[in-house]
Amino acid sequence: MNAPRSCPSCGTESIEPTFLYATLAISFDRMHCTISGLHAYRCDKSHFFIVIGDQADLTKSDEEPRGSSLFL
Repeated sequence: MNAPRSCPSCGTESIEPTFLYATLAISFDRMHCTISGLHAYRCDKSHFFIVIGDQADLTKSDEEPRGSSLFL
């Protein structure tokens, strides 16, 4: 993955990583989606943005629906 060179909100080039290689897992209506390789950055003007580095995997589960959840 190529690291961003500037903030997408203000264009400043002074950015630093907040976290790298995180995984996001979301379940909604018996569908499970996992996104790996998330990278978060912030700039000097306090803008925060997430870059998806790898891929998403969407699968249907046979389990009963349990509601929405978000894990970082």
